[in-house]
Amino acid sequence: MHKPNAAAQCSIPCNLCGSTDAEQVRSKDRHGEYLRSVICRRCGLVWTDPRPTPEQVREFYGHEYRLDYKQTYQPKAKQTYRSGKVAVDRFRRLQPVLEPGFRVLDVGAGSGEVVYVLRAMGYDASGFEPNEGYARYAAEVLGLPVRQRFWQDAAISPESQDLVTMFHTVEHLESPFDVMRHARQWLRPQGLLLVEVPNVEAVCQQPHTQFHRGHLYHFNLATMEAMHQRAGYSVVSSSTSPDGGNITVISRKTDAPHSGAGEVPGNYERVASILRRHTALRHLFSRYPFIRPFSKLAARLEEQRSVQSHRPAKEVLDALISDALQ
Repeated sequence: MHKPNAAAQCSIPCNLCGSTDAEQVRSKDRHGEYLRSVICRRCGLVWTDPRPTPEQVREFYGHEYRLDYKQTYQPKAKQTYRSGKVAVDRFRRLQPVLEPGFRVLDVGAGSGEVVYVLRAMGYDASGFEPNEGYARYAAEVLGLPVRQRFWQDAAISPESQDLVTMFHTVEHLESPFDVMRHARQWLRPQGLLLVEVPNVEAVCQQPHTQFHRGHLYHFNLATMEAMHQRAGYSVVSSSTSPDGGNITVISRKTDAPHSGAGEVPGNYERVASILRRHTALRHLFSRYPFIRPFSKLAARLEEQRSVQSHRPAKEVLDALISDALQ
């Protein structure tokens, strides 16, 4: 057991295990501005400390986030194509757990591409998205049942959903535990929850780009599985993307509302070691600086060709779905 270090204490208790014994792992964000990131010595969860007030978080995600991150109020055609490709991939990964007639709720639906693909494949899918511009695009341009809501304000009927998905959502929230626990109310008995987040252990990106103000929490598989279990789920499957950049955990709602204290023995040492060893020099001599530019260039050229031949957003998405079915 690590002894508390006064210099390492945090202003926010760990969202997984409740500990306040943490140490700083980074002091700047990807733009070189001050952003303090700490790691829990008890479970290995990483988070931003201190962080904005709840009111500032709402203002940022309701109005500023997409402009700050994507430089646009609503997605451009190339972004619809990019998100559509990702949505088709997510549908393929969901297929093993989907059953005919499933009702699916996408939390943090963005501009609605996952909901669009699911509905095109015959599922009763809907969603909500806190950002004003992207939620309006999903509803008005794509004609989807996606509403502008924060999860605390979403009026979802109890036990009305078979599957709740949270693709790259919980890392943005003030309390991942609270939203995952709350989702149990929306799920039928034995309903499923999917959460996908960036992997704090990833070394495929430059070290200085790993932390930014949009992400309040950083998980690895161990902390994400423990979060599911503590929130009242049993883990069905866990996976890491081929490049190591993302992790996905699918779990099933249990009878117990929550279980476990969230402690993950040995995980702090593991994550802290990976973060220490992920230096600019190590990254330079890895394969990633050579692979990523070429793969990004190929993707951008493909986007341009598709956008030129399928200008309306629905045509872009329908073409991607058609190609996936062939």
